[in-house]
Amino acid sequence: MPRARLPPTLYTKSKNIRTSSGPRLWNAKRRIRTSIGLTLRDFETFRETRSLERWFKVQSKNKSLPPAHRLNKVTRQALRETRDNNGDLEWWKLKREDLDSFMNVHPGLQRVSSDVRDFIYANRHTFNRDTILKLLENPSRFFAASSNVPYEFRKQVFFPDPKDTVVLMRTPHLSPNYAAFDVPRHFSKLDLKAYLKNVYNVDVLHIRSVVVQQKVDRKQPVSQYTQGPLYRPASIKKMTVQLAKPFVYPEEIKDLDPWERDDFWTAMKAEFARQRMRSSWGTTKPNVEHRRSIAQQAQDLLKGKTKWAPTWQALDDRPVSESVARR
Repeated sequence: MPRARLPPTLYTKSKNIRTSSGPRLWNAKRRIRTSIGLTLRDFETFRETRSLERWFKVQSKNKSLPPAHRLNKVTRQALRETRDNNGDLEWWKLKREDLDSFMNVHPGLQRVSSDVRDFIYANRHTFNRDTILKLLENPSRFFAASSNVPYEFRKQVFFPDPKDTVVLMRTPHLSPNYAAFDVPRHFSKLDLKAYLKNVYNVDVLHIRSVVVQQKVDRKQPVSQYTQGPLYRPASIKKMTVQLAKPFVYPEEIKDLDPWERDDFWTAMKAEFARQRMRSSWGTTKPNVEHRRSIAQQAQDLLKGKTKWAPTWQALDDRPVSESVARR
């Protein structure tokens, strides 16, 4: 009976990406200035709290305005319904038809580009007056800040789990027509074949798969007087593929002097030894280096390589001892 295939686990939550003409945040800093907002003079006028209210009263009372500069009845009624508790007009909450009609008639908002209008309509329920003013003042600068743009308008990048990686192993014992990989346990032969073909354009003739069981190990003990519980690490799945074209793995670098490997390795060993002696291991275990040095001194003394002398002579304290003896 074939083994059941384990489905891959998705650790990231996907968002519904909007394909409308919203701002492309990932290209906002290099894009051509297609996002147009208000001019400096129009922005100073529009920022006043009662400027929009005065303009709306003129629209409601003055019926002699030309049709191109006058709101229709439907848009005018929809604009009245956007008043908040303080009586201010929240015009950005209009529907798309009413929003375009309102912005086309308003003298300052006529020049606002279509992508800015799309962004206002898509996020009309989350915006407030301060956010609208920042957007209309400089749209390019507003879109350049990632915190101002929702997730749906961002370019989503999927980062796979580090455990779900395909690793090419160095196998000098195999011929150039074979390659070995460490793959996730949910990977099948068809998955690896499609992966090599679509990513690297490598054709595969045959695939062998095996699941290697790991040895039993112990977890970290709770204290120094106990042993950790036994457990078995997760199994590793290996696949060996037969390639249509031979592949020779690059030779391993032997000269590591340009990377200062010896100096780095010596420094790391010394730092590891210092940290080990300062830890609980160093306080409970004997100092092996000290024992070896004492044993070496004893061997040198027995072989006659060194001559025993009192400590005060070995430390060269004769002048001090002679001055004390004279007294």
